[in-house]
Amino acid sequence: MTTILRRHFCFVSVLLLFLCVFACKVSEDAAAAARQMTTTAVDLSSHYNSLAQAVTDSIALNELDASISKIPFEAKDRRPLEDTLSEISKRKDAALALAKLAASMSALSSSTVSSEVGTAASALGKELVDMKALPAGSPVPDAVGQAGKFLLQFVQQHKEKEAAQAMNGTLAAFVFLFEKEKPTYDSIFRTYIFLASQIARDLIARRAVDPSPMLTPALKPFDLTPLPADAQLRDTLQALALGRLQTSAEDASKRETDASSAMLSALEEMRSRVHLLATEKPMPIRDNPFSLKIVESWVASAI
Repeated sequence: MTTILRRHFCFVSVLLLFLCVFACKVSEDAAAAARQMTTTAVDLSSHYNSLAQAVTDSIALNELDASISKIPFEAKDRRPLEDTLSEISKRKDAALALAKLAASMSALSSSTVSSEVGTAASALGKELVDMKALPAGSPVPDAVGQAGKFLLQFVQQHKEKEAAQAMNGTLAAFVFLFEKEKPTYDSIFRTYIFLASQIARDLIARRAVDPSPMLTPALKPFDLTPLPADAQLRDTLQALALGRLQTSAEDASKRETDASSAMLSALEEMRSRVHLLATEKPMPIRDNPFSLKIVESWVASAI
Protein backbone atom coordinates (compact mmCIF):
# COMPACT_ATOMS: atom_id res chain seq x y z
CA MET A 1 0.00 0.00 0.00
CA THR A 2 2.82 2.33 0.90
CA THR A 3 4.54 1.62 -2.42
CA ILE A 4 1.35 2.42 -4.35
CA LEU A 5 0.89 5.68 -2.44
CA ARG A 6 4.49 6.64 -3.12
CA ARG A 7 4.07 5.97 -6.84
CA HIS A 8 0.83 7.94 -6.86
CA PHE A 9 2.49 10.80 -5.00
CA CYS A 10 5.40 10.84 -7.44
CA PHE A 11 3.05 10.81 -10.41
CA VAL A 12 1.01 13.71 -9.01
CA SER A 13 4.18 15.66 -8.22
CA VAL A 14 5.52 15.22 -11.74
CA LEU A 15 2.13 16.19 -13.18
CA LEU A 16 1.93 19.31 -11.03
CA LEU A 17 5.48 20.22 -11.98
CA PHE A 18 4.62 19.78 -15.68
CA LEU A 19 1.48 21.90 -15.34
CA CYS A 20 3.44 24.59 -13.52
CA VAL A 21 6.12 24.64 -16.20
CA PHE A 22 3.44 24.68 -18.92
CA ALA A 23 1.60 27.55 -17.22
CA CYS A 24 4.84 29.52 -16.95
CA LYS A 25 5.57 28.80 -20.58
CA VAL A 26 2.11 30.05 -21.60
CA SER A 27 2.60 33.17 -19.49
CA GLU A 28 6.01 33.78 -21.05
CA ASP A 29 4.56 33.24 -24.51
CA ALA A 30 1.78 35.72 -23.79
CA ALA A 31 4.26 38.35 -22.60
CA ALA A 32 6.48 37.76 -25.65
CA ALA A 33 3.49 37.98 -27.97
CA ALA A 34 2.43 41.25 -26.34
CA ARG A 35 5.88 42.74 -26.98
CA GLN A 36 5.96 41.49 -30.57
CA MET A 37 2.44 42.75 -31.27
CA THR A 38 3.31 46.16 -29.84
CA THR A 39 6.30 46.57 -32.15
CA THR A 40 4.37 45.27 -35.16
CA ALA A 41 1.44 47.61 -34.49
CA VAL A 42 3.73 50.63 -34.01
CA ASP A 43 5.42 49.87 -37.33
CA LEU A 44 2.00 49.47 -38.96
CA SER A 45 1.01 52.89 -37.66
CA SER A 46 4.27 54.33 -39.03
CA HIS A 47 3.53 52.73 -42.39
CA TYR A 48 0.11 54.37 -42.48
CA ASN A 49 1.65 57.65 -41.37
CA SER A 50 4.02 57.58 -44.36
CA LEU A 51 1.06 56.92 -46.67
CA ALA A 52 -0.85 59.80 -45.06
CA GLN A 53 2.14 62.06 -45.69
CA ALA A 54 2.20 60.92 -49.33
CA VAL A 55 -1.46 61.91 -49.70
CA THR A 56 -0.82 65.27 -48.01
CA ASP A 57 2.10 65.92 -50.35
CA SER A 58 0.01 64.83 -53.35
CA ILE A 59 -2.50 67.56 -52.51
CA ALA A 60 0.34 70.10 -52.31
CA LEU A 61 1.81 68.80 -55.58
CA ASN A 62 -1.52 69.18 -57.38
CA GLU A 63 -1.72 72.75 -56.10
CA LEU A 64 1.82 73.38 -57.32
CA ASP A 65 1.10 71.81 -60.70
CA ALA A 66 -1.99 74.00 -61.07
CA SER A 67 0.20 77.03 -60.47
CA ILE A 68 3.05 75.99 -62.78
CA SER A 69 1.24 74.21 -65.60
CA LYS A 70 -2.18 75.85 -65.22
CA ILE A 71 -3.85 72.43 -64.88
CA PRO A 72 -7.01 73.00 -62.79
CA PHE A 73 -7.17 71.44 -59.34
CA GLU A 74 -10.75 71.98 -58.29
CA ALA A 75 -12.80 70.98 -55.26
CA LYS A 76 -14.04 67.81 -56.97
CA ASP A 77 -10.40 66.78 -57.53
CA ARG A 78 -9.36 67.64 -53.97
CA ARG A 79 -12.24 65.88 -52.18
CA PRO A 80 -11.23 62.26 -52.94
CA LEU A 81 -7.69 62.98 -51.74
CA GLU A 82 -8.94 64.54 -48.52
CA ASP A 83 -11.30 61.60 -47.93
CA THR A 84 -8.41 59.21 -48.55
CA LEU A 85 -6.27 61.13 -46.08
CA SER A 86 -9.03 60.94 -43.48
CA GLU A 87 -9.42 57.17 -43.84
CA ILE A 88 -5.68 56.48 -43.88
CA SER A 89 -5.44 58.52 -40.68
CA LYS A 90 -8.15 56.33 -39.12
CA ARG A 91 -6.11 53.25 -39.97
CA LYS A 92 -3.03 54.86 -38.43
CA ASP A 93 -5.01 55.59 -35.25
CA ALA A 94 -6.38 52.04 -35.20
CA ALA A 95 -2.85 50.64 -35.44
CA LEU A 96 -1.78 52.87 -32.52
CA ALA A 97 -4.78 51.64 -30.55
CA LEU A 98 -3.70 48.06 -31.31
CA ALA A 99 -0.20 48.89 -30.04
CA LYS A 100 -1.64 50.30 -26.79
CA LEU A 101 -3.83 47.23 -26.32
CA ALA A 102 -0.91 44.87 -26.96
CA ALA A 103 1.34 46.80 -24.58
CA SER A 104 -1.29 46.62 -21.82
CA MET A 105 -1.72 42.85 -22.19
CA SER A 106 1.49 41.73 -20.55
CA ALA A 107 -0.22 38.42 -19.72
CA LEU A 108 -3.29 36.74 -21.16
CA SER A 109 -3.80 34.24 -18.37
CA SER A 110 -4.83 36.37 -15.38
CA SER A 111 -8.34 36.00 -14.01
CA THR A 112 -9.46 39.62 -14.33
CA VAL A 113 -9.37 42.29 -16.99
CA SER A 114 -7.36 45.34 -15.97
CA SER A 115 -8.87 48.77 -16.54
CA GLU A 116 -5.93 49.59 -18.84
CA VAL A 117 -6.68 46.59 -21.05
CA GLY A 118 -10.37 47.43 -21.06
CA THR A 119 -9.77 51.06 -22.05
CA ALA A 120 -7.38 50.08 -24.85
CA ALA A 121 -9.69 47.36 -26.17
CA SER A 122 -12.64 49.75 -26.14
CA ALA A 123 -10.70 52.40 -28.06
CA LEU A 124 -9.57 49.89 -30.67
CA GLY A 125 -13.06 48.40 -30.99
CA LYS A 126 -14.55 51.82 -31.75
CA GLU A 127 -11.82 52.57 -34.31
CA LEU A 128 -12.53 49.32 -36.17
CA VAL A 129 -16.31 49.76 -36.11
CA ASP A 130 -16.05 53.32 -37.49
CA MET A 131 -13.65 52.42 -40.32
CA LYS A 132 -14.89 53.04 -43.88
CA ALA A 133 -13.62 52.08 -47.32
CA LEU A 134 -11.00 54.16 -49.10
CA PRO A 135 -12.46 56.26 -51.95
CA ALA A 136 -10.57 54.29 -54.61
CA GLY A 137 -10.28 51.03 -52.70
CA SER A 138 -12.23 47.85 -52.08
CA PRO A 139 -14.90 47.57 -49.34
CA VAL A 140 -13.69 47.11 -45.79
CA PRO A 141 -13.83 43.37 -44.96
CA ASP A 142 -16.70 42.37 -42.67
CA ALA A 143 -14.15 40.84 -40.32
CA VAL A 144 -12.95 44.33 -39.35
CA GLY A 145 -16.31 45.46 -38.00
CA GLN A 146 -16.92 42.07 -36.38
CA ALA A 147 -13.55 42.24 -34.61
CA GLY A 148 -14.42 45.71 -33.33
CA LYS A 149 -17.77 44.52 -31.96
CA PHE A 150 -16.12 41.49 -30.34
CA LEU A 151 -13.61 43.74 -28.59
CA LEU A 152 -16.39 45.94 -27.25
CA GLN A 153 -18.24 42.86 -25.97
CA PHE A 154 -15.01 41.57 -24.45
CA VAL A 155 -14.67 44.82 -22.48
CA GLN A 156 -18.29 44.72 -21.29
CA GLN A 157 -18.14 41.08 -20.19
CA HIS A 158 -14.71 41.35 -18.47
CA LYS A 159 -13.71 37.84 -19.51
CA GLU A 160 -9.95 37.61 -19.56
CA LYS A 161 -10.09 34.04 -20.83
CA GLU A 162 -11.38 35.44 -24.14
CA ALA A 163 -8.46 37.86 -24.48
CA ALA A 164 -6.41 35.58 -26.71
CA GLN A 165 -9.42 34.93 -28.94
CA ALA A 166 -10.11 38.66 -29.11
CA MET A 167 -6.55 39.43 -30.16
CA ASN A 168 -6.58 36.53 -32.60
CA GLY A 169 -9.68 37.89 -34.33
CA THR A 170 -8.37 41.45 -34.23
CA LEU A 171 -5.07 40.57 -35.87
CA ALA A 172 -6.90 38.52 -38.49
CA ALA A 173 -9.03 41.60 -39.24
CA PHE A 174 -5.93 43.77 -39.68
CA VAL A 175 -4.45 41.15 -42.02
CA PHE A 176 -7.64 40.99 -44.11
CA LEU A 177 -7.83 44.78 -44.30
CA PHE A 178 -4.19 45.26 -45.26
CA GLU A 179 -4.30 42.46 -47.82
CA LYS A 180 -7.45 43.86 -49.46
CA GLU A 181 -6.20 47.44 -49.52
CA LYS A 182 -2.53 46.83 -50.31
CA PRO A 183 -2.97 47.57 -54.06
CA THR A 184 -4.53 50.91 -53.11
CA TYR A 185 -1.68 51.70 -50.71
CA ASP A 186 0.85 51.01 -53.46
CA SER A 187 -1.17 53.13 -55.90
CA ILE A 188 -1.28 56.04 -53.45
CA PHE A 189 2.50 56.12 -53.21
CA ARG A 190 3.04 55.59 -56.95
CA THR A 191 0.72 58.53 -57.66
CA TYR A 192 2.66 60.70 -55.25
CA ILE A 193 5.99 59.76 -56.84
CA PHE A 194 4.56 60.28 -60.34
CA LEU A 195 3.30 63.77 -59.49
CA ALA A 196 6.59 64.72 -57.85
CA SER A 197 8.66 63.40 -60.77
CA GLN A 198 6.48 65.18 -63.36
CA ILE A 199 6.88 68.53 -61.63
CA ALA A 200 10.59 67.93 -61.11
CA ARG A 201 10.91 67.08 -64.81
CA ASP A 202 9.14 70.33 -65.76
CA LEU A 203 11.43 72.32 -63.48
CA ILE A 204 14.53 70.71 -64.98
CA ALA A 205 13.27 71.52 -68.48
CA ARG A 206 12.73 75.14 -67.46
CA ARG A 207 16.28 75.36 -66.11
CA ALA A 208 14.81 76.05 -62.67
CA VAL A 209 16.90 73.37 -60.92
CA ASP A 210 20.51 73.88 -59.88
CA PRO A 211 22.39 70.64 -60.76
CA SER A 212 25.51 71.68 -58.84
CA PRO A 213 24.99 69.08 -56.07
CA MET A 214 25.51 66.42 -58.75
CA LEU A 215 29.17 67.48 -58.80
CA THR A 216 29.63 66.59 -55.12
CA PRO A 217 31.16 63.11 -55.72
CA ALA A 218 34.00 64.76 -57.65
CA LEU A 219 34.58 67.63 -55.22
CA LYS A 220 33.87 66.14 -51.79
CA PRO A 221 37.19 64.21 -51.49
CA PHE A 222 39.00 67.53 -51.82
CA ASP A 223 36.66 69.52 -49.55
CA LEU A 224 35.56 71.69 -52.47
CA THR A 225 32.11 73.24 -52.92
CA PRO A 226 30.64 73.88 -56.39
CA LEU A 227 29.37 77.29 -57.39
CA PRO A 228 25.80 77.56 -58.76
CA ALA A 229 25.78 76.07 -62.23
CA ASP A 230 25.76 78.43 -65.19
CA ALA A 231 23.55 77.94 -68.25
CA GLN A 232 26.14 75.88 -70.14
CA LEU A 233 26.71 73.50 -67.21
CA ARG A 234 22.96 73.13 -66.66
CA ASP A 235 22.58 72.14 -70.31
CA THR A 236 25.40 69.63 -69.98
CA LEU A 237 23.96 68.01 -66.87
CA GLN A 238 20.29 68.08 -67.89
CA ALA A 239 20.23 64.61 -69.42
CA LEU A 240 21.99 63.15 -66.39
CA ALA A 241 19.51 64.87 -64.07
CA LEU A 242 16.54 63.49 -65.99
CA GLY A 243 18.02 59.99 -66.02
CA ARG A 244 18.62 60.05 -62.26
CA LEU A 245 15.12 61.39 -61.70
CA GLN A 246 13.60 58.44 -63.55
CA THR A 247 15.77 55.91 -61.73
CA SER A 248 15.03 57.45 -58.32
CA ALA A 249 11.27 57.47 -59.01
CA GLU A 250 11.29 53.80 -59.99
CA ASP A 251 13.40 52.89 -56.96
CA ALA A 252 11.10 54.80 -54.58
CA SER A 253 8.03 53.01 -55.92
CA LYS A 254 9.72 49.60 -55.62
CA ARG A 255 10.83 50.29 -52.05
CA GLU A 256 7.25 51.12 -51.07
CA THR A 257 5.92 47.97 -52.72
CA ASP A 258 8.54 45.90 -50.91
CA ALA A 259 7.70 47.60 -47.61
CA SER A 260 3.96 47.02 -47.94
CA SER A 261 4.62 43.35 -48.77
CA ALA A 262 6.89 43.11 -45.74
CA MET A 263 4.25 44.75 -43.53
CA LEU A 264 1.65 42.24 -44.67
CA SER A 265 4.10 39.40 -44.02
CA ALA A 266 4.72 40.67 -40.48
CA LEU A 267 0.99 40.90 -39.76
CA GLU A 268 0.45 37.37 -41.05
CA GLU A 269 3.33 36.10 -38.92
CA MET A 270 1.90 37.74 -35.79
CA ARG A 271 -1.55 36.35 -36.57
CA SER A 272 -0.12 32.83 -36.69
CA ARG A 273 1.74 33.33 -33.39
CA VAL A 274 -1.28 34.71 -31.54
CA HIS A 275 -3.41 31.91 -32.97
CA LEU A 276 -1.10 29.48 -31.19
CA LEU A 277 -1.85 31.23 -27.90
CA ALA A 278 -5.57 31.30 -28.62
CA THR A 279 -5.51 27.53 -29.15
CA GLU A 280 -3.32 27.03 -26.05
CA LYS A 281 -0.26 25.89 -27.96
CA PRO A 282 3.34 27.00 -27.28
CA MET A 283 4.77 29.90 -29.28
CA PRO A 284 8.40 29.02 -30.09
CA ILE A 285 9.52 32.30 -31.73
CA ARG A 286 10.28 35.21 -29.41
CA ASP A 287 11.82 37.72 -31.83
CA ASN A 288 9.92 40.38 -33.76
CA PRO A 289 8.98 39.43 -37.34
CA PHE A 290 12.14 39.90 -39.41
CA SER A 291 10.27 41.62 -42.25
CA LEU A 292 9.64 44.62 -39.97
CA LYS A 293 13.22 45.72 -40.65
CA ILE A 294 12.23 46.36 -44.29
CA VAL A 295 9.22 48.39 -43.15
CA GLU A 296 11.25 50.43 -40.69
CA SER A 297 13.93 51.15 -43.31
CA TRP A 298 11.32 52.39 -45.79
CA VAL A 299 9.51 54.53 -43.23
CA ALA A 300 12.82 56.16 -42.28
CA SER A 301 13.55 57.15 -45.88
CA ALA A 302 10.16 57.38 -47.60
CA ILE A 303 9.16 61.00 -47.09
